[in-house]
Amino acid sequence: MRARDLARRCASLSADESVLRAVELLADEGAAGIVVVTWEGHPFAILEGHHILAGTLPDAVRDDHLRASVVGDRLDGEVRASMATLTVADVLPRRRPALALVGPHASPLRMSAVMARTGSPVVAVVEYDGADRPHLLGAVTAATVLAHFR
Repeated sequence: MRARDLARRCASLSADESVLRAVELLADEGAAGIVVVTWEGHPFAILEGHHILAGTLPDAVRDDHLRASVVGDRLDGEVRASMATLTVADVLPRRRPALALVGPHASPLRMSAVMARTGSPVVAVVEYDGADRPHLLGAVTAATVLAHFR
């Protein structure tokens, strides 16, 4: 088995798209992450749900999770409003790890090593054509790799 065989279709979006769009994709697809691409289609980051949460929660709640139990649902509207006004670039970590990226012929062991090194639960599978244009074939999750080794 190779990355091409294990990859599942995955969403991609550009850094200037709305966080709300990213939330819709993550929720609708139940994905572990979304591949963020440049305007030319080159992958440069994996956006995970916890990045969105960290970027949209009010500072007081993010810094002290016990406050969330005190304020209850009163700040839900504020979180939704943040998701509608922020872009993907706004919630990507400033010091993000290296992109979890493999070619179509990567083995499950190589994908495992990339996931372990980057701390990402998903790797993007990208094939470049002769003109160096990227083609996102899909993504492989840690669960898929683990199932391979079962």
